[in-house]
Amino acid sequence: MPDPLPEPLFDALIARAGLPLTPAERDSVRAASRHIAALTERLRPQAQVALEPATVFRP
Repeated sequence: MPDPLPEPLFDALIARAGLPLTPAERDSVRAASRHIAALTERLRPQAQVALEPATVFRP
């Protein structure tokens, strides 16, 4: 399982989103960020270039 987001990155993302979090909420959401990272890895598998369809069409 991935680690939680680093604190500086997490703080920057929360500030960018404009979320007013209490210290307890901040710790809870940061701890859950490891599960969110794991979920997004499963939702977006790394596709191989060989599996992509051709982008050139010749009639």
